[in-house]
Amino acid sequence: MNDFQYENLIKAVELCMKQNYCALYFEDLVDKFCPEISEEALGVAVRTMDARGQISVDGILLRLVIM
Repeated sequence: MNDFQYENLIKAVELCMKQNYCALYFEDLVDKFCPEISEEALGVAVRTMDARGQISVDGILLRLVIM
């Protein structure tokens, strides 16, 4: 996956979370994006979003941070 595709994946995860009241479980993301996007790629995207401060992790629930 190149940088452009990776950033598009992060935007797609953000949009998906906005459509679901800004909170999702990781398993829900996997169900939504697989088999087109691997679980590993989604994990990297979620960790990147966490490092950027775009999401917060509340136990196993991922919450989108609205700025």
